[in-house]
Parts: sequence; structure tokens; C-alpha cells
Amino acid sequence: MHEHIENYKSKIFELIERVCSEESENIAIASKIMVECIKKNNLIYAFGAGHSMTLALDIFYRAGGLPHIYPMLDLSISAYNGALKSTNLEKLPGYAKNLIDYYGLREGSVLIVISNSGNRSVPVEAGIEAKKKGAKVIAVTSKEYSKSLPTENPYGKKLYEVADVAIDNKMPPGDAAIEVNGLPTKIAPVSTIVNSFILQSLVIATIDELIRDGVKPKVWTSAHLPGGEEANKLIIAEYFERIKPL
Repeated sequence: MHEHIENYKSKIFELIERVCSEESENIAIASKIMVECIKKNNLIYAFGAGHSMTLALDIFYRAGGLPHIYPMLDLSISAYNGALKSTNLEKLPGYAKNLIDYYGLREGSVLIVISNSGNRSVPVEAGIEAKKKGAKVIAVTSKEYSKSLPTENPYGKKLYEVADVAIDNKMPPGDAAIEVNGLPTKIAPVSTIVNSFILQSLVIATIDELIRDGVKPKVWTSAHLPGGEEANKLIIAEYFERIKPL
């Protein structure tokens, strides 16, 4: 295997091990918040700007996943409709408030905000506005990255400071993690893999906790497996009107 690929693999494993050893308590706290949300038949919203939006999608309508997940897929702050535009919109105060209002978060809802830097207006404001609605906020972010940056929003806060619980993904500032001779800039971002691990860990812990509490959780079945589409029909009937991306 190529030397830098081996280094990349080692870095990914190192970060995941750190998450497992240092963030298990926060993952447990966050999963309990999600369990209470599900028991009350409320929804879990997942939100991120830029590449973090792919993480919101990663836990939506996935085989083995929870049907209670509502991804807030606003394409204006993704790379789909102009990457540079999305970067500028992420800095815009007031934008996230409109999203929180539009998607109808309320008391009993949960909002998962994924933002590595946790510094710009949109992710921070999303957390603030969701809490005003009575929702609980779970952040997936890097405290080291956040603390290394001057505050870039009018609220004077970082995402981890406004969340009910913050799961630290241990990202290095800048996300890219591999040094290559002849390049001044590191390559190979690590956040997508580690954040996906964190989010799937939340789903696992939530399902396990529901079962321990005597609640049989609804879970998506792969539509590619025999009987999968039939198994999902009852779930779709229950959530189709509540979750617009379905």
C-alpha cells in the first residue's frame, strides 16, 4: 500500500479510537436524548452546511437506520448549487433562523448539527434557534478546530457552547491530515469518515437503549433484500406526511 495511504488509514483509526475512548459518555448522553424524542413520537432533525450536509443524508433512509431522522437538505448551503455561494451563505446571520422556522422544530424535537469548525453563523444560529423552540441540540464538531479560530458569527459563541451535548470528532484544524513533501498544504480530509462513525454510533446506541427500555424500534430494511420494500411500507405510511424528503 502507498505510504501516504497507510498514513491516512492510521490517522483515521487513531481518530476513531480517540472518539471511542474520550467521547463515549457524550455519545451515551446524546443517545438518551434521542431515545426520549422517539418515545414521544417526535422527530430527529439532522443538519449541516457544505460537505457536512452529506452526513445529514448519511443517516436518512438508510438500511438499519431510524425512520425518525429528518435531514434538513437546503441545497443553497451545499456544493450542489454553487460551492462558493454556499460558503458565503453559511456566514449569513438570519439564514438558519429561517430554516429552523421552515422545518417546524418544536419542543420535544432533537437537532443534530454537524460542523467541524462550529464557528460560522449558520451552524451556531441553528443551535440557538432550535433551543428557543424547545428542541434539544446535539453537536458533532471539533473543539480543537473551533478554539483555534477567531469567532466568525455575531453571537460570540462556538457550536459546542450552544449545544446540550457536544460530541468532539477530534478533527485537526483544517481537516486535512496528511503531510506530503513538496506541498505546503496537508491533504486527505478525515472528517467525513469519522463523523459518519459518530452518527452511526448514535443510531446504534439509540436503538440499543430503546430495546433495553422495552421499546421495539422501527428500523429501515434494505429495499434490495427480499421482502425489504414490503417491510418498509408500514414505516413509510407513518412518516411520509411528516418527513418531506421521503
